[in-house]
Amino acid sequence: MQVRTYHIGVSVYIELVLFNNFAIDMLLEVCTLTVMGRSVRKFRCFLAALFGAGVAAAYAIAPTGWKIAVRILLAPIMTVIFFRPKEGKALARIVDIVCGLAVFCALTFLVGGAAQGIGYLLGVDVNGYPQLGLVAMALAICVLSVRAVVKRRASKRADIVDVRLCAAGKKIDCKALKDSGNMLVDSFSGLPVVIISGRLAHSLDGCAKEGFIDVNTVNGSNSLPLVKLDGVEVGGNDLAALGAISASDMDGCDVILQASMF
Repeated sequence: MQVRTYHIGVSVYIELVLFNNFAIDMLLEVCTLTVMGRSVRKFRCFLAALFGAGVAAAYAIAPTGWKIAVRILLAPIMTVIFFRPKEGKALARIVDIVCGLAVFCALTFLVGGAAQGIGYLLGVDVNGYPQLGLVAMALAICVLSVRAVVKRRASKRADIVDVRLCAAGKKIDCKALKDSGNMLVDSFSGLPVVIISGRLAHSLDGCAKEGFIDVNTVNGSNSLPLVKLDGVEVGGNDLAALGAISASDMDGCDVILQASMF
C-alpha cells in the first residue's frame, strides 16, 4: 500500500515509514533508558515505538491542527509509555519523567540531524530507504547487547569477595567467588568444601591431605585432592572448611566458596 503526494510527485510507502520510524524510536528509547541508567522494559518500548510509528504514518494525511498536536504531544506520550520513573513522591516522579523526556528529545534531534546530514552528503533522502531503519535497529541491538554484557560483568564482580585462607600456619589473602552451585560437603567430616585454583595450590604444600572428593563440572567428573584448612575468613567470619585443589586456574578468583558459607 502507498500514499501518493502528487504535489511533489513522489511516492511514500506506508510499510517503509512504519519500519523506519519503529526502528528509530526503538533506538531512541533504548538510548534514553541507557543514559538515564534505567532497565529496558521491552514490552513498554515495543508499545511506545509502535505508537510512534503509527502516528508518523498517519502524519502526512492529518489535518493541520492534528499535526500541531502531534508535534507537541507525541514525545511526552511516548516517554510516559516507555519510561518508568523512580519510586518516590509524585513531584519527584514527575521531575524524573521530565528529565527522561528531555533526554529523549535531545537524542531525537541528534539522530534526526545526523540522518539529515548523511542524506545531504549523499544527495538522497535517507528516510525513503529501508537502510535507515536497518541501521537504527542494528544500533539498538548493539546497545542492548552492550548493556547485557555490562550487567553480567557487574553481577559477576558483585559475587567476588575478599577472603583469607588459613592453612599450614600461613594466612593467604585472595579473591573468592560466591557460587550457590557449589554444594560440596566432605562425607566424613561434614565440612563444606571450597575449590582452590591450581595457581594457589603451591601455597598449600604444607597442608595435611584429607583424601579425595568427586566434583561434577560442565567438563565432566573429576576427583580432586582434599587438604585441611585451619579456617576461611569470609566477611569477618572464621569458617571451618576443607579445600579441594583444582588443576586449573580460575578467571578473576582463586577460590570458589561453598553455598553455605555466604
